[in-house]
Amino acid sequence: MSTVDTITVTPDATVRPVDCNEQPGRASMPKLGDADLELHSLHPSPSVEISNATSPADERYLAYHHLSSDEAVRRLLATADEVLHQHKKAALTQVSLRLHILKPTIIVSILSALGLIAFYVHAVVESDPYQSRATSALVEGILLLIMVVWDIWIQRREAKLTATEMVSRIQSIIEDVRVHGINQKQDLRIPTAIPTVSVARVIRDRNIYTYPWNLLVEDDVIQLAYGDTAPCRIQYVYSHFDLAPENTAPQYFLEKGEVFTPTLFGSPPNPSILHRAVLNEGQFHFRVVETPIRSMLSAALNFKRPDTVLSKQLSVFRLLYSRFIIWIVLAVSLIINIIRYAIPAARRSETKSQGTEMLLVLQVYALLPMLPLALPTYILMARSYANAQILSLFDALQSSNTEFEDKESVDEFDAAPPPMKDLRADWRAVWSRFLDQLIKVDIKFLARTTGLVDSLANTTVICAIDREGTVASAFPSVEEVFFLKGNGDSAVLDIASHAAEPGIKFEDRDWSDHMPLLKPLGLAALLNTDCGARLGKKRTELHRKSNQLHLHGRVKSSRQSFTFDAVKGYVARKTIQTFAPYHGSVMGKAVYHFEVPSMFSQVNEEVTSGTCHLFSEGTLELVLESCADYWDGSGLGEINEDVEKKILEFYQNAILADSQVVAFAYRPIQTSAIHPSIYTKPHIPIYLELPDQQESSANGSSNDVSSSVVKTPEKNKSRPLWRKALSRIDGPLDLRGGEEKGYYQEAVKAQTFLGMASYAYQPKANMIDFIEDLGLAGIRFVYFSSAPERESKSYAERLGLEIDWNACILLSSAQGDEPGYLDEHDVKARLPRGVENIRNHIEEVDDIPLHVGLFAECSPYSTREMVKIFQEYGEVVCCIGSSLGDMGVECFAMADISIAVDPLAAVKNRNAPHTGPIAPLVIGALLGSSPCALSLHSDTSVYSLSQIIREARTLADNARQMFVFYLGCQMSLVLTYILSYCLLLPPIFSGYQVMWVMWVLMPMICLTFMVTPHAEDVMTHMPVKNMDHVRNRWRYVRYGVLRFGVSVLVCCFVFVIALSKFAGHDPWSDVFGNFGNTSWLELDGEEQWALLYAQNCALVVWVVHMALTSGTFLSRTGNLKTHPPYHNIPWIVASILSILLQCCFFAISVAGRGTLGMGVLPWWVWFVAFVVGPVILVPVHEVVKVWDREEWKKFQKRSKLEFNTKL
Repeated sequence: MSTVDTITVTPDATVRPVDCNEQPGRASMPKLGDADLELHSLHPSPSVEISNATSPADERYLAYHHLSSDEAVRRLLATADEVLHQHKKAALTQVSLRLHILKPTIIVSILSALGLIAFYVHAVVESDPYQSRATSALVEGILLLIMVVWDIWIQRREAKLTATEMVSRIQSIIEDVRVHGINQKQDLRIPTAIPTVSVARVIRDRNIYTYPWNLLVEDDVIQLAYGDTAPCRIQYVYSHFDLAPENTAPQYFLEKGEVFTPTLFGSPPNPSILHRAVLNEGQFHFRVVETPIRSMLSAALNFKRPDTVLSKQLSVFRLLYSRFIIWIVLAVSLIINIIRYAIPAARRSETKSQGTEMLLVLQVYALLPMLPLALPTYILMARSYANAQILSLFDALQSSNTEFEDKESVDEFDAAPPPMKDLRADWRAVWSRFLDQLIKVDIKFLARTTGLVDSLANTTVICAIDREGTVASAFPSVEEVFFLKGNGDSAVLDIASHAAEPGIKFEDRDWSDHMPLLKPLGLAALLNTDCGARLGKKRTELHRKSNQLHLHGRVKSSRQSFTFDAVKGYVARKTIQTFAPYHGSVMGKAVYHFEVPSMFSQVNEEVTSGTCHLFSEGTLELVLESCADYWDGSGLGEINEDVEKKILEFYQNAILADSQVVAFAYRPIQTSAIHPSIYTKPHIPIYLELPDQQESSANGSSNDVSSSVVKTPEKNKSRPLWRKALSRIDGPLDLRGGEEKGYYQEAVKAQTFLGMASYAYQPKANMIDFIEDLGLAGIRFVYFSSAPERESKSYAERLGLEIDWNACILLSSAQGDEPGYLDEHDVKARLPRGVENIRNHIEEVDDIPLHVGLFAECSPYSTREMVKIFQEYGEVVCCIGSSLGDMGVECFAMADISIAVDPLAAVKNRNAPHTGPIAPLVIGALLGSSPCALSLHSDTSVYSLSQIIREARTLADNARQMFVFYLGCQMSLVLTYILSYCLLLPPIFSGYQVMWVMWVLMPMICLTFMVTPHAEDVMTHMPVKNMDHVRNRWRYVRYGVLRFGVSVLVCCFVFVIALSKFAGHDPWSDVFGNFGNTSWLELDGEEQWALLYAQNCALVVWVVHMALTSGTFLSRTGNLKTHPPYHNIPWIVASILSILLQCCFFAISVAGRGTLGMGVLPWWVWFVAFVVGPVILVPVHEVVKVWDREEWKKFQKRSKLEFNTKL
């Protein structure tokens, strides 16, 4: 027997056997007292895969040509480089400089700059005396051109970074592999049957390694067992030692995602294949015919995510500006100035010289506030800060050990926001990440590609695309325990799993009445899952046993166990793995339920008496066939037809409830019947493969491998019971000197049936409450299940999802005319069947597919299509899935934002800097999660997502308010210009003054909006859909005119009074159309200073008003009482600083120029500007916010009604 361990086929959870009283013809069993038992509970442990990766290969591996590790890594890197180069080249060709230059705002800006420069030239030639405004116009034109160049550069840079962000991220992973290499030492042996962990056993350098699928390369030779999934297109490889040459033998292929079953080789299978499989102990060898990373990278790079909500809203405003607003403002301004120029010019010929300024410069000034040349820079700064805040908080949440807590004021019976941690991101970490996002171009979180903050804030659907290790524990836990009592009646104990705490506990109060049945299971649990318990070591949660192969998911006795003293009395001597890949129950079984019948047996010696006891666990088919009687707690009972029926009923109900069933058995081994190999080769497991049922029957074999155990229990009537009970080691024949496998084949017969346990995947800690809290936040949780309808509903019920009327849709295509639905109400509801029919159903029937939380019978393709349908109807989709799952990469890439969950703790620190060879699992997780913005550790609470969504919503709301306020400032200046033109006034503001306030002061105030504290009820708001943005535009126009109209009137009032006083006009109405003795190009020195003073006075008033107005914009709907602005300290500092800077700007502008003084202005001008104006201004803002709040409440009610309605 080879020293190389064999395989496990499917994940499962198992429990171990028991003690049995002395029976005739058997060795006596140890008596266990109550003092030897600790009353805890059963807990699962995962299985272990093949042997140590560094064990030497034998003939089985030399029989196949395979690659060296160096050659495989070279091919991997070459393929990745090729794909990345092609995609980067294609992505950069889409970033065109011409597109940026030809934007309407850029063209208008360039023309405006040229107009200002043209005015400077004209003024130099025509003005007398020289007008200082001409120099200002030259400076303004130059500044405009500089800002145009800067705007084009910054936007093109962002476009390039966005287009190549994914490529750069993957390239950095590939470069790390190139520099540090792949670590060939594998301390953890990962099972290949966890659906969310896509790994395969690959032969390289005459060793076997467990590698993620995305690290395989063409010509790799991999091992598959029945039940494993093909990582890509693969071809069966014949051994060189087989009789049939490969070039004449039939060729067998598996496509990516196909499950490897015995039907691949036909029925009956090729004898040479069967012979080789037995020699390889159930392993089949396949050659990889394509490099998986090529398709994986193409899938990750070729999908384009939808634009975010805020991006689309900005696009709407950008479109309105470029197509309508700019030209409307230009037309209105031009018409007014043509009229005001034409009439005076008809009366006085000298005014014709000011035509250039009036017909050109004034239009430029009217457009100047709306030119968004500085806006991209400040949006980039705000976005970088928001990203830095989210990432810093996310890191803090994952590293914090504090608990999530509800607020003390929240009643437990009321709908309330989710619990949060009282954490604040460290400002040094935020600043460092801010610089990384802004300057160093951090690519680890795809902040540009995913629109990190905006996508999180506006998420409307969270799609869980897989289960194990993501929304559920990675391994199943025990749910029910089945026993047979003395009269043949069945007893079932329900066990409640508490994911937040280690272990489980019984729900039944009378569980202690079954102690005679529970004791043997507790002993078996410790004996068969011993991970240092014999040495007194503390067992950890989900700890793997590394010294031998285990079947399925194991049960660990973390709470229902014997004391260590009881365990120390036993020594593990031999393990036996029995497989029946051609068992009748396998044929015709659905892929989801496919499992090779198998049984794990272990011989343990009791040290004190020297007796040996065999404990077995495994699939019901084999365990039941190996048993003739059952243990009822006090003695043995016969397994007759009625007993089998009860056993099968429990089994079938558990399978339909999406549970896994493990059966347990026991038998003593007489001292006289112990084979020498138990002591001479105790650590070498025995592999037994039962032959094909038909072959067995033809040869008269005594191995009973009937297909009727599960499917048709009635057929068991004709099966002789003695065939199951008879074992030759209990008879007079001495087999101790016989063939080793033959002995152990007899040793696993004639066992006593102990019971069964059903195992189910339980939701992760707080997952049920998390889903409920998402509903309060207007986020629908959608689970995509690959299981059939009934099994999917069973797990959905554990998650807390609705499973009744209109709750589940099947995405697999219909077979024939049958609807495929099991429940009558679903059939009558005419729910669509198949993802290809979803769109037509939404268009022609109803939108139920957009409201359900469960989709069953999903494939990777149908899941992607459903995500695409969600997006087509305005949903913002966040995908959650395994970082080690290969099937979810395309979903990750196409979703608005994706979050990878590490199903195993082994990859927890994968984002840490690499200093040496990198573990294959880490590389696989990095590549598999490359389209994801964030990655959750396996032990991170899902409430962390709630908290970052809350933070993202706050930041997005703040950014939206910042943008709206900035637009309001633009509107205010434009309206002020238009009103001044209507009043026949000279320019109320110069161009450089507008640049000063719109490029420096207002952005300084706006950026402080980002630190506004979150609203208490932000996680109860309904998010907007990503469609039909900025509706009711005229309502917002009315709001803007009302909110900024007061400031416009006050600024014009101050300008008129100041101009009249500084220029000496009396009465002040003389400034309307009569400023200047002749032409604006002939203003004398006093008139030029008067205009400059008046402009600065009006600008100071405008800045003060905008600083006050900004306080009312910190919250969209909250009033100053409920959301006082003084909670935002940076806003207070920025507002005061902006006023002080404007005063300094005023002083510098007029320093040493002229003999005018501020004393000429009457006190009541300042009283009106700084007292009367604000007294009117603030209430107007609050009244408009009341109107807006009512509209917002109506939207919330409509959205909640739509969210909770299923018709």
